[in-house]
Amino acid sequence: MLCIFLGVPPTLTLRNGEKMKKVLIQGAMEIETGYLIEKIKKMPDYQCQEENGLFFHIGTEGDKKYIINTTGMGTVKAAMATACGLLLFHPAVVINQGTAGAQNRELGTGDIVLAEEAVDINCLSMPKKKMGEGSDPFSWETRNPTCFQADSALLELYSRQEYTSGHMTRGRVGTGDIYSREDDRIVWLAEQFGTVCEDMETAAVYEVCHAFETPCVGLRIISNNELLDEEFNEESAEILQQYVWKVTHEYL
Repeated sequence: MLCIFLGVPPTLTLRNGEKMKKVLIQGAMEIETGYLIEKIKKMPDYQCQEENGLFFHIGTEGDKKYIINTTGMGTVKAAMATACGLLLFHPAVVINQGTAGAQNRELGTGDIVLAEEAVDINCLSMPKKKMGEGSDPFSWETRNPTCFQADSALLELYSRQEYTSGHMTRGRVGTGDIYSREDDRIVWLAEQFGTVCEDMETAAVYEVCHAFETPCVGLRIISNNELLDEEFNEESAEILQQYVWKVTHEYL
């Protein structure tokens, strides 16, 4: 498995000598951006800019210009929204955050995974079977998956700040356009790709940011663990937003 670093300096420098640091913060669903958008709406220069069906909520406070975007769910929508945001605003950093499902029994609802790496778990190859021979997903093999690494300085920044609503860990996040609910399949995916949780956006965002040479980090809060029979917890999305806002606002 090939891993690619995002290809940017480990320090958080601004582009073209800009004095204002532009920060693009993303979430796939409205429950993953609602808290952040309400923060931006309170800023005196708040505006909402619509581009190609995407809405970017913009506000300035201190030396930072915040851009909040709900990307939509899935790899294609995440990639499209990220490219659009980068081309429009040229942010200094991208913070991708949201919910994820755990792939092991050690992670529970409320725990945060800092995505050191992200990999596309759709990269699978299956052996040929003729009509009537059925399907055996456990015979499938990984097909040259590429993983992308987060910016090291951003990883350090978020890992240093206190988080009290659960545990925080670093790990590889698996991204795919699937919603896994089969315990055996979840464990199999983790074993094949070396991942600890799965979502539908992080790897796509990392790949686009790599192409644009823009520092990026992903944070995922565990919203449920099928292996522990946990139901999806919507409140986890706001807990992560509160943490991301505090760290980004006070320390970035």
